[in-house]
Amino acid sequence: MSMRLIYWDMCVWEQIRTDPEAGAKALVASYSDRLYKLAFRLCSDAAMSEDLAMRTLARAVKAQGDFPSEAAYFSFLCTILVNLHRDDLRLKAANALVYMEDVPEVEDARPNPGDALAVKSDAAAVRLAVSRLSPILREAVVLRYFGELSVADIAEALAVPEGTVKFRLSEGRRKICAFLTKRKGGVAR
Repeated sequence: MSMRLIYWDMCVWEQIRTDPEAGAKALVASYSDRLYKLAFRLCSDAAMSEDLAMRTLARAVKAQGDFPSEAAYFSFLCTILVNLHRDDLRLKAANALVYMEDVPEVEDARPNPGDALAVKSDAAAVRLAVSRLSPILREAVVLRYFGELSVADIAEALAVPEGTVKFRLSEGRRKICAFLTKRKGGVAR
């Protein structure tokens, strides 16, 4: 990360401490787009991604005293985003009990946007492959390749050793490659 970005991160952090309202506005202006894009890569839903990004920013303003000054602020925001996403997954799993008689028998006539995007380009196929990774692998891949965080920053954000991050990235790449190879009708390596 460049010194200019680290300086900007620290300026936003200091502004939140001294003037929370102005600091919150600067925080949203600076990070909402990047956080939204990362959240979308994690959950593949626009509304949920926007909500997740805004909750991350709100939590960051409230957690101003917990910011480790030696870390990059965006890594701190990524940690909050990942933790909120994990909480959402746990809540969703806890509330997943649905009785079949309660489900209406209506066929969804809308085209599957994931399939339509995958047909359009290789980039869309990669996004589809990433969305099919397990949440643990997807977090590491999204933070590394879409969030452009270093292995060390990812390890800090996910609270795991760097070796674990490297394994998750390697396994994620392997599964993405296998998915893409299978999709093109080839043989996976």
